[in-house]
Amino acid sequence: MDLKKTLISIYKEAKEQYGLQKIPKLYLREDKENASNIFGKTAYYNPTKESIVLYITNRHPKDICRSFAHELIHHYQNERGDLDMGNASSPTYAQDDPHMRKMEMEAYLKGN
Repeated sequence: MDLKKTLISIYKEAKEQYGLQKIPKLYLREDKENASNIFGKTAYYNPTKESIVLYITNRHPKDICRSFAHELIHHYQNERGDLDMGNASSPTYAQDDPHMRKMEMEAYLKGN
């Protein structure tokens, strides 16, 4: 099974399990500079644009799928309105904002 088919399968499972209403836009980003940084980005969710960006350069497909599942939980949280209650604008939002820390915990628990 190739990566794109697997990501579609993961989305369908999440849609069924969590009742997702909208399909988030998905961007697969190639970025050699990011990939060369051991602390580079893996993925992120943009609640305003309802989009997920996955960094794929030099990553194992299983790891990319895990990142996608995690970000889908953030999409689910956004659809519930839970991301409106916190501040994710800071790089340390999960450490600084107790509500956003709970959102990250849920995404790690359900998305991984």
